[in-house]
Amino acid sequence: MSVKRPLLIGVLLLTGILSLLNTPAHAIDLFGRVTEREVMAQTIAGKMTRIRFPSAALGEGRTMYIYTPPDYDTDRSKVYPVIVLLHGTPGACLDWAGKGDCNRRFEKAVAAGKIPPAILVFPDGHGPHWKGGSEWADDVSGQCKMETAITSDLPHFLKAHYRVSPDPNQWTIGGLSEGGYGAANLTVRHPDVFRNALIFSGDFKVKDEWDDDDKVFGSDPAVRSANSPLEAIHNGPTETRRKLRFYIAIGMDDDEDLQTEGALFMTTAKSLGADGRFVREPGKHAWDFWSNQFSASLPYLGKWLAETR
Repeated sequence: MSVKRPLLIGVLLLTGILSLLNTPAHAIDLFGRVTEREVMAQTIAGKMTRIRFPSAALGEGRTMYIYTPPDYDTDRSKVYPVIVLLHGTPGACLDWAGKGDCNRRFEKAVAAGKIPPAILVFPDGHGPHWKGGSEWADDVSGQCKMETAITSDLPHFLKAHYRVSPDPNQWTIGGLSEGGYGAANLTVRHPDVFRNALIFSGDFKVKDEWDDDDKVFGSDPAVRSANSPLEAIHNGPTETRRKLRFYIAIGMDDDEDLQTEGALFMTTAKSLGADGRFVREPGKHAWDFWSNQFSASLPYLGKWLAETR
């Protein structure tokens, strides 16, 4: 018995290793993440495509997924709104489509006439900081220029290769947790690129007590303030701020600081001329809440897109 059990375990381990070696890297799920195989197997009317996105800011190519609506390949005269969805940390670019089921939820909203067809973009925001995070920002060391990649390299790439609207009023950025912070920060800092933000359980200021914020933003109060949406919303031309739209959703079972910051940000943004909706409903820092709120945000986003077409 003592001889057979180690032998059996060894055979099973060897079989598992050989199986992984014969499996494409993008299909391996070692850490509970969604696999490309799962997402590509979803039944949707549109199409998901994996591409290699070259970023000068990052100094490398990054895997990115793009959803195109059903009529994209048939009506070549049409241009589309853009919705960029940022993952959290730890997280990956397929989370929104896999764990959040956002493609099917989006198609359901389109079919109901709540929002027009759009191109959905799922970038990879991994960086060198806490659990592979980047805060979706340019860090002070210059080691990771994720903000520049998302607000400059990505729009240029999409405009060159896809029929996307050139109007920033038709560009939306959304995200959850760290991605929610990124969506808020990049909209406030780059209203010439994104005019609409969908923010799910995101922060609204750089935190003094978080080591990863220190590594990304350093200790300069000016840099930290410029990357704190609660403070940075005061910057920029008044006329531009009036064009910004925010959908903010935070669960009642989530961190109290998030709830307080989210409510204060919405009040401040509206006082400065922006518009939006703040939602505080039962829910945790989890996918059930984020995916349901993604669906709930789409009628509002559809209205904002229609108003600016």
